[in-house]
Amino acid sequence: RNESVCSITENVIFTIAGFDAPQMNFTLLPVIMSHTPAGTSSRTLLHFAQGVTSGRFRQFDQGSEEDNMDRYGSPVPPAYSLAKVTCPVVLYWGENDWLAHPTDVRQLAASLPNLVASYQVPFHTWNHLDFLWGKSADFLLYRPAIKVINQFMRN
Repeated sequence: RNESVCSITENVIFTIAGFDAPQMNFTLLPVIMSHTPAGTSSRTLLHFAQGVTSGRFRQFDQGSEEDNMDRYGSPVPPAYSLAKVTCPVVLYWGENDWLAHPTDVRQLAASLPNLVASYQVPFHTWNHLDFLWGKSADFLLYRPAIKVINQFMRN
């Protein structure tokens, strides 16, 4: 297959998540598209967009100061307190992930009080969808993650 010639569907996927043709299993694309979008809701997408627009990591904006007051006792949604995340956390991220940008991941890492590690998947164009469907996910991501999990289980 000539991966330099992409269909509209493929281009939409790459536009949302980041371009990474080498990791894309193009023969799996019809199955992927038959289940997409999945695992989220319009409210979750709206909440994500609110974060992008505001530049803040906070609870869902109800749409009006009055509704926010009813829900939160404040005219604006309160920020999430990452200081309350006390369990050990390992972050896995990709340099080419347009939905979880490396700058945002670094900011998140700096805010977590019990960060164990921040692991950049060692593939320069690794994107958001590669975490699920990347051809090399097994040895670039899953095996290292399982090693970390096993270390915690032994301790």
